[in-house]
Amino acid sequence: MMELTSIDTIYNDIMLLSDSDRFKLYNRMKKEYYNNSEIVALTTDGKSLTLEQYRSRVHTGIEQCLEGKSISLEDLSIELGYNYEEL
Repeated sequence: MMELTSIDTIYNDIMLLSDSDRFKLYNRMKKEYYNNSEIVALTTDGKSLTLEQYRSRVHTGIEQCLEGKSISLEDLSIELGYNYEEL
């Protein structure tokens, strides 16, 4: 519940800003998000990924799916030895 209170507090503080200051804050956050070179994700084997690397992997995955290089969840569960019905 503490997290919700913190989010509410931040939201209320932002809403108290003038329209101009909110716009400046939005642009600063957007710029930071798109130019972020810090770690934003980890691979399944624990390697860190920057935002650019993460997006690249997502796009690669999408391309592979579009090319038919994917398997169903049922086939994956069989391959890994899980009972598909229990998932």
